[in-house]
Amino acid sequence: MNFIRRYSVWLHIIGWIIFIIMPFLTSPNNNFNFFRQPGFSSFLLSQLINDFMLIAVFYFNLSFLTPNLFIKKNTLAFVLYLVAIFVFILLLNKFTFETFRRPNFPRIPPQDLSGFRHRMPPPGPMFMPFPFLFRVTISFLLVILASSLLALIKERSIQKEEKQQMALEKTAAELAVLKLQISPHFLFNTLNNIRWLARQKSDMTEDSVVKLSQLLRYMIYQAKYDKVPLVQEINHLQNYVELQKMRLPENNEVKFTYGGNIEQWSIEPLLFIPFVENAFKYGLHSQKESKIEINLKVDGNTLNLFVRNPVFANNFPVNAEDSGIGIQNVEKRLALHYPDRHELNIVNIGGYFSIDLTLILDDVEPKK
Repeated sequence: MNFIRRYSVWLHIIGWIIFIIMPFLTSPNNNFNFFRQPGFSSFLLSQLINDFMLIAVFYFNLSFLTPNLFIKKNTLAFVLYLVAIFVFILLLNKFTFETFRRPNFPRIPPQDLSGFRHRMPPPGPMFMPFPFLFRVTISFLLVILASSLLALIKERSIQKEEKQQMALEKTAAELAVLKLQISPHFLFNTLNNIRWLARQKSDMTEDSVVKLSQLLRYMIYQAKYDKVPLVQEINHLQNYVELQKMRLPENNEVKFTYGGNIEQWSIEPLLFIPFVENAFKYGLHSQKESKIEINLKVDGNTLNLFVRNPVFANNFPVNAEDSGIGIQNVEKRLALHYPDRHELNIVNIGGYFSIDLTLILDDVEPKK
């Protein structure tokens, strides 16, 4: 389709050149003597007049009749236009035939016409031989058929592009909504953590504010892009983990590790934070020991994120809907941004809740 669009002008020119010269190439007298005959110039002039008229009909049907009448189901007006144009084409061909092609019959005195009636050409409204009339009709029908098909293909292509554009806009809107849903939820929990530190009059309150400013800077200035460097996303996770660790009691432990060729890739922003946030929200206990494990690794073009946290009976929601919109939003974003290129396994067994996410980064352009 791109090739046809790029060279459409040349394709039209070549097509019309073939259309114009075809009658000369297929003529039964297509030798050099045919082009030297005295009536060849008249034949050429009449043929060019009719051909250029058909070309005009082609583009008139392509740009007006089919798009504005046939496609819009105004069939009666479309047919009436075609009948009127066909009659005009026949009249034009009659004119060119009688002016340039009609054979010159000998002049006969009026008193002798009765004896020569049988020698005159048969009368007719168009006064054209049947083969010539048949060729004009076929040429007209082919021009109308070709232009109508081209107009239909063009209209279908436009509709397809519009649907694709609408789908892209819908996807972009959905992703924007999902990001807006994640950001306030994340900010709400973080402010609660800082409020807790402030109430404890902790010396870490100032450091937590600095960490929060870094998180907000990332969310405001970086997360607006479709893709961000994976290193920045990891730094964002690390800032969040450090901010959460400021209020952890001694019986809680958080282990965050990452490795691999993380410098080469970009990724959808704020994609991993709901998993980590969920682990802190439901994987910590004020009295019991708990350990949260977060591991991110890139091997070649495959990214794996593993998050594991303990499950406490009074700390984890019974229904998935009660766990917030974070994980559900990530699942939607993965389906939109990484279709058929991700695998997400969520397991709640043996007293531990784990998330194992694998992304294939083939279609993501490496960061140079």
